[in-house]
Amino acid sequence: MLQRFLIILVILVPLVIAYLVNEKRKAKIKQIKNNTVVLVKGAEQKYPSLPLKNYGIPLMVRRQNRVQVVFPRLTPEGDVEYIYSWHPLNDVEVIEQNSKTNDPKLTTIKELAPIIHEHWQLEPEMSVLEEQYRKINDLADLVSTSDVYSVQVATYEKALLEVEKLLRKAEQLQKIYVRLIREALIGVKVAEYNPDRLIVSHLAFELQYQRMKEEYQHLKDVAHAYSQLLNESRNLASEE
Repeated sequence: MLQRFLIILVILVPLVIAYLVNEKRKAKIKQIKNNTVVLVKGAEQKYPSLPLKNYGIPLMVRRQNRVQVVFPRLTPEGDVEYIYSWHPLNDVEVIEQNSKTNDPKLTTIKELAPIIHEHWQLEPEMSVLEEQYRKINDLADLVSTSDVYSVQVATYEKALLEVEKLLRKAEQLQKIYVRLIREALIGVKVAEYNPDRLIVSHLAFELQYQRMKEEYQHLKDVAHAYSQLLNESRNLASEE
């Protein structure tokens, strides 16, 4: 009887340990996905020029044991670039968004994370606008050849002008994102040598950030409106 119990125990203990390890790993993956900032062991040694050292922004988890993390940094010319890097799950530590700290690097990455995410979203949005411009332009050419719909040419020309304006706004917003990120990274570099010179104006930062978000939202709203116009026009053209 005792021997049978020991055999069962020998079988069950590894299974229980494996289950607990797997559950702990799942919980950590969930934490990473729900947070915008992580600390990666060894990142500073792998990429010595990182202004924010081991702090990065998690992108995705692959096969439950590899995490893709993005590290923003400055080029020698002062431009902003993103390093996309994969790291073992065990080397990635979750940083809670509401955790308090006096570390300017952690404070900076927390402030930059939502801005960087929106910066990433802007490029595909611009691609959509460029595609809409091409389609509206094609429809304008088509309508101009129609006896029935040629009266709509002015509408399409106006739509083209609006999309051009939106693309210019998107380019301006992209420059704003880059400038905010660059200035924040430069501020961290300056603080390494003279902490007293690190100027953190949360009010000015928040006002500019909110204005930027409002402009970006307006950009998306107008793009959606013209997308609907494009669909309606395509239906009219197909009926012809």
